[in-house]
Amino acid sequence: MKPISKVIILLMVMGITGCSKAVQTTSIVTVPKTEVIAPVQVEVPQIVTTEHVVSAADQKDAAAAVINNVKKEGLRVALTFDDGPDEKYTPRILDILKKEQVKATFFVVGEHAKQHPQMMKKIVDEGHAIGNHSWDHLNLAQAATDKIQSEISSTDDVIKQITGVAPKLFRAPYGAVSPQVVKESQGSGHQIIGWSVDTLDWDGKSVAQILANVRKEVSPGAIILQHFAGGKHGDLNNTVQALPQIIAYLKQKGYTLVTVPELISAK
Repeated sequence: MKPISKVIILLMVMGITGCSKAVQTTSIVTVPKTEVIAPVQVEVPQIVTTEHVVSAADQKDAAAAVINNVKKEGLRVALTFDDGPDEKYTPRILDILKKEQVKATFFVVGEHAKQHPQMMKKIVDEGHAIGNHSWDHLNLAQAATDKIQSEISSTDDVIKQITGVAPKLFRAPYGAVSPQVVKESQGSGHQIIGWSVDTLDWDGKSVAQILANVRKEVSPGAIILQHFAGGKHGDLNNTVQALPQIIAYLKQKGYTLVTVPELISAK
């Protein structure tokens, strides 16, 4: 597969953040009975993939398919975690969530799910939601159609085999979507989930910096991005240390912490 030459995929207003330098989109898809943020009008250059030349208009449509923030009545936010599971940080994060009586959403990488089936079962048994985050964290916006299909379907299969749950959520690695990624993920029955608050925990930010990012960016309906495996130099101790303080802050501000499906479907 040839890399995109001198082109950076811009999805509406994009930032290289999170999820190992994820690309964050900021437009909001319309959800029934949901107040959504109006898309930001920006210039988006053509994108050349291995199969297609993507127009600016098509790329805007792809970005608009990503749910980053859901505005409804009440103060609700969703904690989400990417890239796991593992045996080092996932159990510690689950223990904190259990102690605080908080349910979160975990976007799992297929090959990691296969390696750690007991962690997958624990996530589901403790009432958390599961989403598909590709098989091996490939930038699918640069991939051929058959590769996109394989990455999504293989991850769905292993999640269902281990947990009995067929995931209905999909988060693109790096937040990078293209029209073909949207077509294949939605065609396989997934809602595409982004985020509106990037804690930057993956980048080795301090606990204080992580908390500052949450305080600055959180708002009703926010989807908060964190990680439960990986991180800079494989270290996510900052995530574990910050998580109880994030939860305490959000509760103090009156927020109810819910899963992404609950956030989308709440009346």
